[in-house]
Amino acid sequence: MSLTQLRRPVVAAACGASSAARSAAATGPLRQLQDVFAQLRIGGPSAKTEGRRYASVKSQGQYKIRNTDTIPKKMGAKKSGDSYVIPGNIIYKQRGTKWWPGENVGMGRDHTLFAKVTGYVKYYKDPAKHPDRSYIGVVFNKEDKLPYPLHAMRRRKLGMTASTITPPAPEPAISASGIPTTVVRRGEGRKPSPRDERIYKLQESSYSYREENWRLGTLVRTEKRKMGNRRTAMKHRRRRAEELLGEMRKMREDKIARRKEALDAQRAARQKKYREYLARRKAAGEAAAPPPPETPSPQTV
Repeated sequence: MSLTQLRRPVVAAACGASSAARSAAATGPLRQLQDVFAQLRIGGPSAKTEGRRYASVKSQGQYKIRNTDTIPKKMGAKKSGDSYVIPGNIIYKQRGTKWWPGENVGMGRDHTLFAKVTGYVKYYKDPAKHPDRSYIGVVFNKEDKLPYPLHAMRRRKLGMTASTITPPAPEPAISASGIPTTVVRRGEGRKPSPRDERIYKLQESSYSYREENWRLGTLVRTEKRKMGNRRTAMKHRRRRAEELLGEMRKMREDKIARRKEALDAQRAARQKKYREYLARRKAAGEAAAPPPPETPSPQTV
């Protein structure tokens, strides 16, 4: 109720008090007090003292915007001990390494621990690895306990059966038609790279040589670059440039060495030819020279 609405009963009470004071000589004191209190009563039937009331609750309700400063991160354990998990299930979300990945458990870049195999979750400690760290692992059998004993047999669940692998029959070097079954072509240069070695197999259907499919796949040089920030990309780019410069330098040195070997071979051939020429000339001069005159031997007396 506002101040303006409260003024009405106060004014009415004041007017009643003044009129009661004027009529005090004609009426008794008790009657005057009853009249004054009757006029001061707000909840009475008098129209002058009745106030106006408003609704205290809104009809449609109030819309409040949710505070986005404290969005829940939903951290903590998502799977309890002995819970069944499949590969990829999140076991624990954390900030930092409060729990460390143990047997058959991996850790993401935001320190989230997830299952790598199908099994049951185990929370444990391993003093052999670290005295204070707590680990989370996954076992295949629910009754197993972690950590496993030292030098124990490794537990694996592959769902495979053992089979005997027969060794392939040795391939003959010469085919039935009398030609070799394998032809090897090496790379160029004094020291060819093993990647430049090409091995061709004889095809019995067409009697032609062809490289195997898996060897053709190894000829493709793929660069596995880790996706990251710009600094990482520049580091890989510099390393690739250094590798290319090293290959070019090696090819240049190989070319210079081969040219030097060719020049040395030519120089040795010329020197050999010149020595043979001198030997022939010396032999021809000795054959054309006159025999030396015979000197008389002294006679004894």
